Amino acid sequence: MPPPPCDEEVLTITVGSYSEATKLANGSCFKSTPIDIGGHSWRVAFYPNGRPGGTTGFMSLYLLMNVAEGGRAAAGEDVHVKFSLMMRDVGGGARFLTSGKVAAAFSRKWNAYGFERFVSREHFADFFKSDRFVIRCGLTVFPAGSQPEPAVEAAPEPPILRARAPLSSLHADLRRLLATKEGADVEFEVGGKVFAAHKSVLAARSSVFKEEFFGPTKEKDTSYVRIGDMHPEAFEALLHFMYTDSVPEMTMNSLKDGAALAEDLLIAAGRYNLKDLKSLTENKLCSHVGVSTILLMLAIAEQYQCGKLKKMCLGFIGSTANAWAIMATNDVENLARSSPRVVKDVITEILDTRKARSKRLIKACIYAFCFQMLILVFAILKKQ
Repeated sequence: MPPPPCDEEVLTITVGSYSEATKLANGSCFKSTPIDIGGHSWRVAFYPNGRPGGTTGFMSLYLLMNVAEGGRAAAGEDVHVKFSLMMRDVGGGARFLTSGKVAAAFSRKWNAYGFERFVSREHFADFFKSDRFVIRCGLTVFPAGSQPEPAVEAAPEPPILRARAPLSSLHADLRRLLATKEGADVEFEVGGKVFAAHKSVLAARSSVFKEEFFGPTKEKDTSYVRIGDMHPEAFEALLHFMYTDSVPEMTMNSLKDGAALAEDLLIAAGRYNLKDLKSLTENKLCSHVGVSTILLMLAIAEQYQCGKLKKMCLGFIGSTANAWAIMATNDVENLARSSPRVVKDVITEILDTRKARSKRLIKACIYAFCFQMLILVFAILKKQ
């Protein structure tokens, strides 16, 4: 017998003004209109300044299930779903950010899954061109007794966000040119792997390549170039940027490999005079700032003068909870040895944050005292 059909629906939220939405306090949210699917009510919650108690520099997105009386979750049974969350630009182009499809098991205990750090506010402002955007959630609810094929399992802290922007027709054509190698007139050997490319494209993108291939000091034979101080994956990403003006996804499944790729790209950006490559790589790293990565990110930011990344890292450390969690790792001593100046910046940030909190607390106490005194004065005058 064929399996019973799944219930599928799409939930949406239209945010009319990003600038107005960001004025909401941390923990305040927009919610979509509830939709009944598979015997339960579902909503999408959007927190412009982060979920309650979360990091305020990020936007949070969650799928919520209302545990209905008589439903499977109320009876102690898991409700298996697949869902994807997406932010799409409206009016400024076809840009969008997406979580990709994830699988989750909702229950009475776990009735909310999503992304505390779906996207940083700073990256959002750089990425989208319009003040208006739509949040879309595609949801599939599986019938009792069945569940989705093994997939990425959603968790309170789910998989890495994928940010995608469709390539222009020119970049798409150039990407095909790189893939097919048609008309290629130069080969690069990097770590034993050979890459074919086009001198004219590289020269148009980089003044350094232009000088190497067509300048007065160029070598006689420039059809074969050997590069010995870069990983093949990094050079492939460099070529991808040169042809498409974008950087491939920088997954941090292996922190060491991800950091090595980022460092290679930052070095290449300086070597070949590619300011946009440095900016894109820095933005990618900003989206991976967390307790387990923060100290490595700080070291990279200090070594390669990435001001935006360093500012985000220090802001993250400013949270007392984050600071204690970071200090519990074994990487603090390594950072102190390799980048002692960064440690000074970290301590300064923590002290400044505490000082600012103390000032706010003192002000609040003064205001409360003045308010109580006013009430007392009015009470006395009223008796007279």
